[in-house]
Amino acid sequence: MSSLTRIVPWSQQLTCAVLEPGDLAVDLTAGKGRDTLALAHAVGPTGQVIAFDVQAAALQQTAGLLQKHGVAANFWSVGQPLLRQPGVFLIQACHSTFSQYLARPAKAIQANLGYLPGGDRLLATRAASTLYALHQSLRLLVPGGRLVVTVYTEHPGGAEEAAAVNELFGSLPGDRWQVLAVHVANCDSAPKLLVAEFCR
Repeated sequence: MSSLTRIVPWSQQLTCAVLEPGDLAVDLTAGKGRDTLALAHAVGPTGQVIAFDVQAAALQQTAGLLQKHGVAANFWSVGQPLLRQPGVFLIQACHSTFSQYLARPAKAIQANLGYLPGGDRLLATRAASTLYALHQSLRLLVPGGRLVVTVYTEHPGGAEEAAAVNELFGSLPGDRWQVLAVHVANCDSAPKLLVAEFCR
């Protein structure tokens, strides 16, 4: 796939464009850690990144990638309240629970939906929990903040989830939100990128 149609780098660019040192960013689906690493670099050592995944293996891969790039990762226990200190925090939990760990509104919230690359395709995000997480995300962004979501359809439940996410973004009122949709026009199976920026 050419660089033009690789959606994930676009998602990272559009997320990090609004981040500054000291900001709070959330990765709802840590996966192999590439988005978490990009967020960590964008907010710097004075910022905070909170990354979630239901799979311990995903968080271990994320921690390894961060360490390789000189970024320390802190594993945080479910139910333990998140403190306000800067750093990168990895939490093994469903993305639908993320709001209880935020001490303040976020500048950017990112999700790369689907399943862990190379992992079990049946262990994937689902429409119901994803919508719950995204509704929370929309309420927890600061003005000028962005919610950036990459959706996939080529796994069980993927088409249903993609349709639900697309409907949510399309329903956001234009006087409060700017919404961008990016897709590969000649390949229906390619991932789609949705971005919502909170104007006020």
